[in-house]
Amino acid sequence: MNFTRLLAVCAASLTTAFAAQAAVVTASSTTPTTICDRCVVESTLNVDAHGTLSDVNVSIIDLRHTYDADLAIWLIAPTGTSVQLFNRRGGSADNFFNTVFDDSAAIAVANGAAPFTGTFRAEELLSAFNGQDAFGTWTLRVADLAGADVGVINNWSVQLTTVPEPGSLALAGLALVGLGMARRRKA
Repeated sequence: MNFTRLLAVCAASLTTAFAAQAAVVTASSTTPTTICDRCVVESTLNVDAHGTLSDVNVSIIDLRHTYDADLAIWLIAPTGTSVQLFNRRGGSADNFFNTVFDDSAAIAVANGAAPFTGTFRAEELLSAFNGQDAFGTWTLRVADLAGADVGVINNWSVQLTTVPEPGSLALAGLALVGLGMARRRKA
């Protein structure tokens, strides 16, 4: 490959790399999962896109349970990394409707009230998922830790923001080197 062709390939790679932007993938589960008394249940969804995570948000769109303080809730990534979203809050009040867990929320879930509606910071940071691949099975684990109340997970989702793959950034670096060499050669 001659130098001019190499330079053209590098320039094209640079253009592609700088054009790459963060992608947002949303996946949801609408399969009802019964939350039995004093048990742990899991609802899963699959993400079929690869990408390095830079932000993760979780929406519990419809989870009905009497006595929210019975519940502990976690999000588990395909890699097995687990983040606790909720831990026995809300007293005797009920339900989660359009509840979003987001690290940038102004209110911690500990300061929220049931029914939990709105955007909250989870018990643990969702940024624990950053740097991992989005691809695979994501799990919402719900534990009912006390007797006499049951519920159902009707609908939940994850919103995954990914950054351009490191390979694209490496190509950008290669393109910059090629451009620098071309300028040096011209001089």
